Amino acid sequence: MPKKNLSNLIQEETTKFTPLQGEPVIEISAEAVLETQVQTDNNQLELEANIKELQEAISTLKQKESTLIKQISDLQTAFSEKEALVERLTNELYETKQTALQLADSNSQLLEEIKVLNQPSQQPHPQLSQQASQISKSIQYKKSHRSIERLQEKPNQDSEDFSKNTWLYD
Repeated sequence: MPKKNLSNLIQEETTKFTPLQGEPVIEISAEAVLETQVQTDNNQLELEANIKELQEAISTLKQKESTLIKQISDLQTAFSEKEALVERLTNELYETKQTALQLADSNSQLLEEIKVLNQPSQQPHPQLSQQASQISKSIQYKKSHRSIERLQEKPNQDSEDFSKNTWLYD
């Protein structure tokens, strides 16, 4: 037997029941079943509860988002400040190295000049004194308005004349 749809079965039943003329027919009006009304009310209540929960979740997520955005902006500000500080310190380190190299060069020249002057010689050295005055004029000192943390290095014990390198530890 082939399967029939429910709507087809209902149509067949309605066609089978056709009252004869003259037979009394009882008519009943259809009313909505209360169970379906209660179910729809329950569904509406559940949907409203879900909507409230979702709205609360949305508001908490928006608050979290705003705090995260604030944290991101604070971190970006701190990062840019650190970058600027690193750049400034790098420049200061480079200038300090250049100054140290100039001082080392002038120190070695002055030590050579002292050696030459300490040796007994027949001729005076006006050229050396003139050269020393030019060196002292060419050295430009830069004042720093903050204290520099100095790191002491271990002295090189292999050096023959330790006193030549002690100017680095001042």
